[in-house]
Amino acid sequence: MANILIAGATGLIGSHLVQQLSPDRVDEVLLLVRRPIAPLHAHHHQWVSDFMPLALPPVSGSADAVICALGSTIKQAGSREAFAEVDFGRVLDLARAAKQAGYRRFVVVSSLGADADSGNFYLATKGRMEAALVALQFDSLTIVQPSLLLGKRSTFRLGERIAQVLFSGLSFVFIGPLRTYRPVQAEDVASVLIRVALDGQLGCRRIPSQQLIAAVS
Repeated sequence: MANILIAGATGLIGSHLVQQLSPDRVDEVLLLVRRPIAPLHAHHHQWVSDFMPLALPPVSGSADAVICALGSTIKQAGSREAFAEVDFGRVLDLARAAKQAGYRRFVVVSSLGADADSGNFYLATKGRMEAALVALQFDSLTIVQPSLLLGKRSTFRLGERIAQVLFSGLSFVFIGPLRTYRPVQAEDVASVLIRVALDGQLGCRRIPSQQLIAAVS
């Protein structure tokens, strides 16, 4: 059994990670949070940090892993710069701190279409983040690239909610080449994140949205 650190535990995917990581799956769950939250299980512990700078407690086992579900939107962050600070800056800070603490496995949520050379700022930022993580050379790096996430968020996003309703009712449209863009349930993404964090595969791999859906079908 392993210990798992979760960053982004209060977000859409992170909340499902917390629910699914019960004592029969891992020895200990360390929640990296900016402010204390109510734990769901006795084996859940918290590491409160504002990332200025971030330091993590050292790990003792090679099976221990970090699952990073940090993420925002430009609208939610308030500006492109603030968005990049979270989705690039904080993710990279976490990865560096994890490397320093001795973590060998790192799993991160990116986005379908992430590309450092994209003309879309959101996708370009995600692409830059992916490239920076690859350069850190973890023994095991898994980059998960979901399409539109379905699920109930703690904060309301009107545009995303409208898209969720539309795509949920039009799932039959996503056939053939369009299957790549089919929305995916956040709880399913969380399930795959846990699975790949614990499977022991070495090297760098990317799991696009279509593979995510296939993995839980």
